[in-house]
Amino acid sequence: MTEVSEIGVFMKRYMSAVAIILLAMLTADAGASPPRFKQKKYFGPIPYNTLSVSVGFIDGPSAEFLTDHLNLWTKARGGRETSEDFSTSPFAKVSYQRQLSPNHFFSSTVCFSYLDLSSLGDYVAIVDLPDTNDVNLPLDIDRTFKVYLFSVDIGFLYYFVPPEVRRFSPFVGGGFAAVIPLARLETESFISGTGEAFDNPGETVSRNSFEAGLHTIFGMVYYITNRYSAALEGRYQMAQSKFYHHNANFVIDYAGFTLGLALNYHF
Repeated sequence: MTEVSEIGVFMKRYMSAVAIILLAMLTADAGASPPRFKQKKYFGPIPYNTLSVSVGFIDGPSAEFLTDHLNLWTKARGGRETSEDFSTSPFAKVSYQRQLSPNHFFSSTVCFSYLDLSSLGDYVAIVDLPDTNDVNLPLDIDRTFKVYLFSVDIGFLYYFVPPEVRRFSPFVGGGFAAVIPLARLETESFISGTGEAFDNPGETVSRNSFEAGLHTIFGMVYYITNRYSAALEGRYQMAQSKFYHHNANFVIDYAGFTLGLALNYHF
């Protein structure tokens, strides 16, 4: 029995020694082989300059003073006009930012949005025809009011968290704006009953102007690498212009909120 016990103890020690040697060899092999998972890449600091492109939507601008007038104008001539205000419209901007300190940025931006509304109506026009007296002519009208709205923003941004790769940073900012609305009221007139087109140039009017405004902006940016980032941005703009029609002028209000997704390149 003693001999058998000694053989058992010897075998246990032998197997333990083999297991330790195999474990040591596997550990050495694992240390020499390349890592199974990709190592985290170091991208370096975020450059000072940023070029940003953003697309989204704008909501809030209104031409209600003009549309209310047109409705009253047709009613005074025995007709009516139904119209809608500006709906949610596309918006785009391109901006440049320069980091002045870890949290402060200078920003310059060019923005564009397209606004439009339409209306239908009818009224009785007094027409002076050659060789005849004035004639009351019933007309159907189809109006479209379009505004191509450009603006140049100059302002400053504050980032609550200094830019760093793979981090979120919320920001706020604001500044001034130079607003350029290209506005046009297009009116198509037709003789009631026949549908024949009627030349009525006095009802088609356009006006371009240069206005001053303000803007505020806020959002959240995520730095994917030290060269690229993405952001969700909200922007509120304040600006107005005048539109002249029927010997009067009407305020077109461009105050509105924009929401957009931005892609940024840092260089």
